[in-house]
Amino acid sequence: MNIACANNKRKLHYVVGILKNWENESLLTVEEIDTLHDNQKSNQKHISTQSFPVGRVITVGFELT
Repeated sequence: MNIACANNKRKLHYVVGILKNWENESLLTVEEIDTLHDNQKSNQKHISTQSFPVGRVITVGFELT
């Protein structure tokens, strides 16, 4: 229920979906769930988002004449 509230989800089917996901991943204890949650958080930190420049890219050494 805490996960659903943290994600601002107020429907029971959201909670049931979380429980089904845990069942599919064979998570049986709170410790296993916490470990999975911590691993997911650390994986999200390692995913780098590549930023692209806005507008045109000007090559190095370009001179306006």
